[in-house]
Amino acid sequence: MDYTSGKQTYKQLADKYHCSVRTIQRYIEKSPKNKLNLPQNKKLNSVMDTTFFHRDFGILVLMDSHIKKVIAHYTVKTEKDIYYKTALNRLREKSYIIQSVTCDGRRGLLKDLFDTPTQMCQFHMIAIVMRKLRIKHKSVAGKELKIIVKTLTKSTKNTFYKTLHLWYLKHQDFLNERSEYPNEKGYYPYKHREVRGAYASLKRYQDYLFSFEKHPHLNIDKTTNRIESLFKELKQKLSNHNGLTKKHKVMFIKDFLNKKSW
Repeated sequence: MDYTSGKQTYKQLADKYHCSVRTIQRYIEKSPKNKLNLPQNKKLNSVMDTTFFHRDFGILVLMDSHIKKVIAHYTVKTEKDIYYKTALNRLREKSYIIQSVTCDGRRGLLKDLFDTPTQMCQFHMIAIVMRKLRIKHKSVAGKELKIIVKTLTKSTKNTFYKTLHLWYLKHQDFLNERSEYPNEKGYYPYKHREVRGAYASLKRYQDYLFSFEKHPHLNIDKTTNRIESLFKELKQKLSNHNGLTKKHKVMFIKDFLNKKSW
């Protein structure tokens, strides 16, 4: 349809086909929609994420990184681990083999069923650390950690974690500094919780940040960039049609994503 593939609004289509806006709306509602095309290859490398259009209206999408196409999508009200697991299991019920999963690092997903290799998006990991340390962070340890984490996407696991360990040894005393004053529970809290938290996150996810190295034969995507680009394109096209009802917005989104499965 011109409506979902191009940048034409109802008004522009009405002018193009010399009819009323309402006629265009009725035509779009009744016109045959693209159906989801399931992949022929039964072995899938899933990249998955969710994006939201309103607070309680989002779309969960799975792509296969080998064929670079959408393989499943669902409308959701919230983002929950169970929705992702259900989507994967529905594919398994259709005899697909999930060879790997790349996701944004939700803890419940990192331990998927059937021991599927799971890769945490490295850019999401960088974002987690940068949020904890913020733009105007002042400590030397924090500034150095920000420099280190920015090398994540270009590093091997051994190189990255060796550098991180050397950073830890250098700043160990700083990280272990505690307040001189106890809190209400009589506990002396750590002074530099933001830096400790950023370091702890990198340690917590170390088993999932380089899964692509552990399984080189699978060619696992190390980021969710592929699906982020899809979301960006979808929202750009949707922005050309402001004022759509939720029903028509869902119709538009599903047709757009189904086209991306062919």
